[in-house]
Amino acid sequence: MIVVRILDEGQFELAETARDDVVARDARLLAALESGDEAAFRGELDALLSFVRLRGTEVALDVIKPSEFILPNADWTTPAIRELLSEHAG
Repeated sequence: MIVVRILDEGQFELAETARDDVVARDARLLAALESGDEAAFRGELDALLSFVRLRGTEVALDVIKPSEFILPNADWTTPAIRELLSEHAG
């Protein structure tokens, strides 16, 4: 199992077989963010969040597991996401 956290929403467990899809989608999301293409970023974020919600099982709110992936929710702005990433870089 892999665990994905969607900030301000919760955690989802996905089968290990979903790892490659999550990694690929996350890479596309980061590329869109780095390119500055807001429309592409929003499309990739929506697709990734939908994938996690549809393929995953929500973890109970009173349970906290180590998350392998941490994603913003759809309400986060790109400046806030960039700030969060810069705080956690290197």
